[in-house]
Amino acid sequence: MEQVKLLSWNIWGGIFLPEIIRYLKVANADIVGLQEAEESGDTNTAEILAKECGYSFVYSRSMEYEWKGRMTNRGNAVLSRFPIVGHKTHLLNGEKPRTAMQADIRVDNRILHVVSVHLVHTGDQENQAERLLNLVPKNNAVIMGDFNATPDSKTIERMRASFRDTDQKDLPSWCLYPDGPEECKPDKVISKYDYIFVSYDLRVNGFAVGDTKGSDHLPVSAMFEHGQ
Repeated sequence: MEQVKLLSWNIWGGIFLPEIIRYLKVANADIVGLQEAEESGDTNTAEILAKECGYSFVYSRSMEYEWKGRMTNRGNAVLSRFPIVGHKTHLLNGEKPRTAMQADIRVDNRILHVVSVHLVHTGDQENQAERLLNLVPKNNAVIMGDFNATPDSKTIERMRASFRDTDQKDLPSWCLYPDGPEECKPDKVISKYDYIFVSYDLRVNGFAVGDTKGSDHLPVSAMFEHGQ
C-alpha cells in the first residue's frame, strides 16, 4: 500500500518565495496543489517551485488580480513527484468564472486524479463547487484548495456530501487582515478556507496545518493510502 502525502497551499502570488521554497522542501509532500501561483511574462511561480523542489507540474491561469496597483495573472497548479500522465483545465462557470487544474498522476500503477481549485471569494462558491463535482471523477480522486468558504457553509456541506473531508477538526488556515497583511501571522489565523477532500475509496491517515509565514494562508496537508 502506497503512502502518499498531499499538501495544498494558497501561496499569495509567491510574494515570499524563499520561505515558500524552504517550507515545501521541509514538508516533503508527494503531491502539492497550489493556488494563486503568479504568472507574469516569462515567469511562473509554479514552475520555479517545481524546479527548486524537484517536482513535475501543470498549471492553469484562473484569475486576473490587482496587487499594489498592478494587474497580474494568478492560477492553480499541481506539483507531483509521481509521473503526471495527463491533465485538463475545468472552467467553473458563474458570476466570476474560475478554473480548476486537474492532473492525472500515476501512483502504484493506478491513476490518481488530483484537482487544485480556488473558488471565487464572494457570491458564487456553491455553484462553482457544484460545477466542479460534476466534472471530477468520483473514484481515485483528490480535490484540494482554497474554497473561500467556512465549514458551516452550503459550499462545504455540498463537498462533504460527495467527498471525504480529511480534516475532522475544522482547523483554521486563514485570517482577513483589515489593512492587508504584510506577512502571515499564524497565531492570528482564525478562519478555515483551505481543504483537502478525497474520494471515499481512499483511506486517510492524518491531517495537519503547517506553521509558516510564507503566505496569508497556511498550508494544509493529509496522508492517505493508495492502491490495494
